[in-house]
Amino acid sequence: MYVAFDANVTNSLRSAPLYGRMDNLKALRKLLGKNAFKIDASNPKHLTLRATSSKKSTESEADMEDNLTVRGSRHELRTKRNFAGVVDSITYDDASNLGGATSMAQLLTQLPGVTGIRNGDEPRYISVRGVSSDLNQTTLDGMTLASISDGGSIRRRVNMQNIPAEMTGEDDIYKTFTAEQDGGAIGAVINMNPRSAFDHDGLYKYVNAYGIYSTEKGSAGANRIPGMSPHLGQGAKAVFSDRFGKNKEFGIISSFRYQKRTRNTTKKWQEDSYNYYNTKGKILSPNDPSTPGWNGMTAPRYVDGGSYSNDLNSLGGATRLEWHPENSGFSASVMGYAYERWENSFMEHNEYLLDDTGIWNQTPTSGREYIYRARTIGRKDNWRMNTDGVLGNLSWHDNISTLKLRAGYTWEDYYNHEPYVAARVYPKENAKGAVFADYTINRENVANLVDIIDMNKLLNSGYAFQTVEQEDDRDHEGVTNVRLDYTRNLSPDFHGFGFASGFEWRSLNANNSSDQLWYKPGGNAASSMFIPDMQNPNGPFFDLENFPWNKQTLDSVKSKNYTELAYFRYREQLFDGYVSLHYKWRNSQIIAGVRADSVNFNALTPGIDSSSNPTGKLEKNNGGYINPLPSVTFVHEFPKNLILHAVYSQSVGRPQPTDLAQAAQYSCGSSQDTQTATVNCSMSRGNPNLMPRKSHNFDISLDKFFNRGKGVFSVAYFDKIIKHDIYTTRSTEVINDELTYVTQPRNANNSSLMGVEVSIVNRNIKGPWKQSFDINASGAWMRGRMTYQGVNVSYKLKQLTEQPSYVFNGSVTWHIPQIRSAVKAAFSYSAKYLEGLNDDPTQMYGYGSQPSLDLGAWTDITDDLRLKYEVYNLAGSHTRMYYGQHLDRLEAKEDYGRSIYFEMVYN
Repeated sequence: MYVAFDANVTNSLRSAPLYGRMDNLKALRKLLGKNAFKIDASNPKHLTLRATSSKKSTESEADMEDNLTVRGSRHELRTKRNFAGVVDSITYDDASNLGGATSMAQLLTQLPGVTGIRNGDEPRYISVRGVSSDLNQTTLDGMTLASISDGGSIRRRVNMQNIPAEMTGEDDIYKTFTAEQDGGAIGAVINMNPRSAFDHDGLYKYVNAYGIYSTEKGSAGANRIPGMSPHLGQGAKAVFSDRFGKNKEFGIISSFRYQKRTRNTTKKWQEDSYNYYNTKGKILSPNDPSTPGWNGMTAPRYVDGGSYSNDLNSLGGATRLEWHPENSGFSASVMGYAYERWENSFMEHNEYLLDDTGIWNQTPTSGREYIYRARTIGRKDNWRMNTDGVLGNLSWHDNISTLKLRAGYTWEDYYNHEPYVAARVYPKENAKGAVFADYTINRENVANLVDIIDMNKLLNSGYAFQTVEQEDDRDHEGVTNVRLDYTRNLSPDFHGFGFASGFEWRSLNANNSSDQLWYKPGGNAASSMFIPDMQNPNGPFFDLENFPWNKQTLDSVKSKNYTELAYFRYREQLFDGYVSLHYKWRNSQIIAGVRADSVNFNALTPGIDSSSNPTGKLEKNNGGYINPLPSVTFVHEFPKNLILHAVYSQSVGRPQPTDLAQAAQYSCGSSQDTQTATVNCSMSRGNPNLMPRKSHNFDISLDKFFNRGKGVFSVAYFDKIIKHDIYTTRSTEVINDELTYVTQPRNANNSSLMGVEVSIVNRNIKGPWKQSFDINASGAWMRGRMTYQGVNVSYKLKQLTEQPSYVFNGSVTWHIPQIRSAVKAAFSYSAKYLEGLNDDPTQMYGYGSQPSLDLGAWTDITDDLRLKYEVYNLAGSHTRMYYGQHLDRLEAKEDYGRSIYFEMVYN
């Protein structure tokens, strides 16, 4: 090892004696003993010993060298430099991250090529390089995590909104694959590394208590919605660790989180349906702007809006016990975690179909029309998800070999009770019964009813129940995972031949059930409705808290059928083995390996007859596949810290359990909220004949390291050719006299994805007056191609699902040592992307572009206490849903407002 240091500082230094076997870095630390040196290992070939000042100082350089941010950032770049392929890493820093609500999803969206797949005002999943979040492999300490997705569906995407960032240390996104990694990833392998007590010399304490103010009021605290704050929330986080034993060979670290916050939402839907009148206020025939005589102004035909009052809560913690006996080569750990996230939600939704018999007071942006039909929907959800796991790790190493045994069991449970009620009315259009409404239209052609002239008249116009039902959903998934890995001669400073080999067994068990109670429609609904205090959206609402369920007539046949259809069970066994051969020269390395990916599964689903009714019997579907997955990686280091990576690999995208196992499942009111005003029900069907995707992955990248290992500039090109891609189409059918979205997964003919990624990271950039800056910025351009089969025709798309064309992520931190403060701004932008396909390409749907700007600042009031202030969504951007082959027609938009955090940090 080459070690550089200032000779003047070593005049009085005496080294400590060495005993036993240990790796080079540990040996160097032992030689130095307890002195004023720090080891800079950002370049593994040339280590640097840096002297630290013995006096306590608040000057910029001393503070930057000591804080966790810089140490963590250097470790991130060291991981990037040492890995032969392409990896990006991030470390959660207790004191400095913007983190009032930080989940793993929020943390990872700061990395290059990562898109946050949003749930409300924060990401729930992540897409990497434009590949669907279903095609990531997500692990904790190498162990695959159980996963229950949206609405309790059993999918492979891990809900990273449920994983607190403070539970982990460094988190890595591997974008290229070697045989050592799980073969079930086309997007990325995401590995979260648990925090370690050995990251600290002794006792470590961190406590963060904070208050939250959400600007969007909604109807919480009004409209007979109990128990919710209109604006305020609070939370706390804590991390404690210590080492003990004769030689401090034991360590324990625990983290804890509690949070309760309000997330209110207003939502507007807009369907492509308008009225066009002549200059005398009469409807055109046909009702089209191309008809002669149009007055040049557009009037809405549909006006649709909703208000959501949400109360979000999370509670849980993690503990890890470690054993690192000195000079033995052994280490062991056992970790357990348990987190619960629950949400109480009220939806108030009013939809109006405006008549075309006349218009009054029309202007280009306003007017008055009759209400031809009104529909009111009330929905209440009580979502709860438990995320739990127990992980064990036993390893041994010497200077040449490592042997690691890991085992774990992780599980998730999902529960939801959902009452849903819908009623509609057709007011009479005579002078005595007609109900008028005033509307406005904004620049996006989204209409809003600003006034219903006589709300009491509307309420008493004869509302009748359309849908009355309750659901109790219960879903469970458990994953048992065991893996054994052996490596020889693979340390970062090795030369010559080395190899890795290993074996993995994994068992996935999932169950889905839903007890459904459907009541017969019809009957007077007005007695269960009221005129609200807060009319957003405008119109009468249901009093769900006091709804007379005991007075409803149960449809026992329908309830029984839908309950039986909702059940399925899925079992999967995975057996994997791999061999990876390495050879390293002074400046180059080549890795060639193969992994055998073997999967067997069986699914139990309800049998159905020709009318899609359950037969009362369970049908068993078996399947499986085995795929050899070769990979080759080449890396070469040029002078001046310039490193080239070239990688070819094959990987698979395993079908989703819910896609393979699910029987036909029908529901109303609980489908995706991106639906249009006229479609209120959904049916999903599984497909047990799906083949796994198989991807050929090509990657080449250049990394330029600078600023003594604190900075890196990277450019990467990637290309993926995906066979048997799986997509889900959405068609519209009439079922039970309701327009219904019908979704079913299928294999595509082929897909491809290519793109370019550019990123720069530079820490501790010296500025004037001892100030410094940290910069992290990246951009990615992606282009996808897909061919899929619609109704009797094949369509070609220039985009994959969850694949935006552009992604930008970045942050800048300005450190001001004179006032012991810093300011951090984080920005992300994702271009529009498809969420789902349709047999009719004009009905494809997805999300519009999503910019996000967050701003934070902190001030140290003592050496241990820090005040933080954070504003999320500072620019007040909205979430927009679009439809059409080019996502060019607005379907809906959501407004969540801003969230402001006030934090007190003890560290």
